[in-house]
This record gives sequence, structure tokens and C-alpha cells, in this order.
Amino acid sequence: MNKRIKVFNVDDSPIYRQVLKDIISSDPNLEYMGFAANGAIAVKKLELIDPDVITLDIEMPEMNGIETLKYIMKNKPKPVIMISSFTKDGADITLQALEIGAVDYIQKPEEKDLVENINSLSNSLLSKIKMFSHFKFDHKKFKEDALEDGLPIVGGLPSYDVPRIRTKAVEVLCIGSSTGGTVALTTILPRIDSKIGIPIVIVQHMPRLYTKSFADRLNTLSSLTVVEGQHGDKLQPNMVYIAPGGFQTSVKNGRLVVEDADPVNNHKPSVDVLFESIKKEYRDRSLAVILTGMGSDGAKGIAEIKDAGGFTVAQDEESSIVFGMPGSAIKTGKIDRIIPLDKIANFINEAVEYSKN
Repeated sequence: MNKRIKVFNVDDSPIYRQVLKDIISSDPNLEYMGFAANGAIAVKKLELIDPDVITLDIEMPEMNGIETLKYIMKNKPKPVIMISSFTKDGADITLQALEIGAVDYIQKPEEKDLVENINSLSNSLLSKIKMFSHFKFDHKKFKEDALEDGLPIVGGLPSYDVPRIRTKAVEVLCIGSSTGGTVALTTILPRIDSKIGIPIVIVQHMPRLYTKSFADRLNTLSSLTVVEGQHGDKLQPNMVYIAPGGFQTSVKNGRLVVEDADPVNNHKPSVDVLFESIKKEYRDRSLAVILTGMGSDGAKGIAEIKDAGGFTVAQDEESSIVFGMPGSAIKTGKIDRIIPLDKIANFINEAVEYSKN
């Protein structure tokens, strides 16, 4: 018999505490360990209990979610899933929480909309609790040796060995990411050369409001100019475009196409939608990178970029929060290099520079 996953809830709302208790208790594989009405109470209770996963509200009296998260990460690191409101402030604070160490977040519907959204809330929460229940906080230790199955990896090898095989100058960089991607992108973008000389287009799975907050956050960290993409934006060198949440983003005739199209792979925006358009527009003049994330979005598109002559990169398993997306891309057999997170930015800089020569 498998051991049940123990879940502890920190939330000041009696209504949401009951909702989360009912959701967690509905799954026989989970064990509800109780709740704390604020961070101060949670800190005391966590000295006595040892949950596998913690759900943590952001706005609470006495000790808020960010203060509580900092304490947990410093004193008793556990997988923490933030419960975030669908507001601009909620988005800003959630992004801060992900940088501090929260593994993921779910959006909390308004209480008036709770009944009609209960199924999606339940499905999202249960899947994330199970996914992160065995999460280990050693994902920042990067690989130095090649993978056992012989897939290519940049570890101790000089990354400039790779770009020399290119025959065409790279004219665009496209990146796809999901769970864990905010941390990965805040690691990569500040290290990219401010004069890289090409546009960068990114799909990070996020809802509306969040992508704008994320773009603003990245813009303060990077020497490149980072914006949330808008329909009709002309792709400019040294600019980073974050695909807006709730829409599909593609590239055509050197401009962004942002439209309210159907979800692809259950996502709006979808990495595949962007990558497939990059393949058509840039073909062998493109560099595509797939980062940490759940599912397989981007695998089809990055394979098409490779088939068109583009260069393809995937984040390695050990540095990925979730290896679903890069793992699926690797399984296509169309990935040129698998690289640890802390080496990706330098690789990009060198790949683009060497492609010009």
C-alpha cells in the first residue's frame, strides 16, 4: 500500500479552508493534515508536523504568505503551492514567491465564482500536489557527465564546440517554458548579451495579468528590453517579447500575431503555435530552446524547427523543476544539445555570435 501524501493548508479564509479540505480529502491518496489561519500559526504548527506539501495563501493577517514562505524555505524546505488571487497584485506577489522557492501556484476564483470553477480548481490542485509531493530541493545541482542513454549534453565541454556546425546566422531566438519556467527565465535572460542583435520571443504558460507582471519583472532584471507582446509588434533586435496569457502568439512577416484562438495542447499561449510559426518564418536561421514544464507542449514545434535546419536546445533533467516538456522534446530525437540551466545563457550568447562568423 502506497503511503498517502500529507498536505497542510495555510489560509485565513474559512470558506477556502473548507473547500481545500474537501478537495484534498476527496482523494484517497492524500491525507489532510489540518490548517493554519495565518503564517504565524503555521510556523508554530510546522514545528510539530511534517507535511509533504503545503498550500499557502498570499494575503493573510499577522504573517503574510511571502513572510511565511521565506521562513519555510529557510528552516524547513517543503514543496509549497501558492494560492493566488486573479489580480495584478496577486500576480506580482506570486512571481516573487516563485523566485523565493514556491514550486507552483493555482489561481483562487472569487468566492462568487467558486461553485462554477470548483472542478478546474480541484483538478489543478490535486495534480500539482501529486506532482510535487516527491520534489527534492537539490535541482540546482547540475549535471557534469553525459546522460546514460547517450543523449548529448553540455557539461564540462566548451559550449563553443556546438555553434561551429551552423551554416546560417541565427536571426531569432524562441523559448518555451511552463512549470518552473519563471525561475529558469529569470536565471537566463539577465545573462544574455545586451547586444545579442536578434529578437527573442518567449511562451511561458501563464494566465492574463501574470504575463504582463512577468514581463515587467524581467525588464528590471535584464539589460535587454522585455515587453508583453502585442498584436502587430515588429520584431526588433535586443527586444524580448513575452506571449500574453489567454491568447495564441505566432510570428508572420516579422511581426507578432496575437489572436484569441483555441487552446493547443490545452494552452493559450502554446509553445507549439509559436515554434511552428518560427519554423515557417525563419527555418534554418532560428535557435529554439525548451525549458522546464509539465506536459509535452513544444515537442512537435521544436522537432519541426530542427527539420527545417534550425538549432535546438533542451534544459537537462536535473536542473528542471518538471522534466515533462524538455523530456518530451528530447524523445523526438530532434534536440541538438541538452544543457543545464546555469549554462544555457552562455550557450545562447556563443551560439548566436559564432553563427555570424
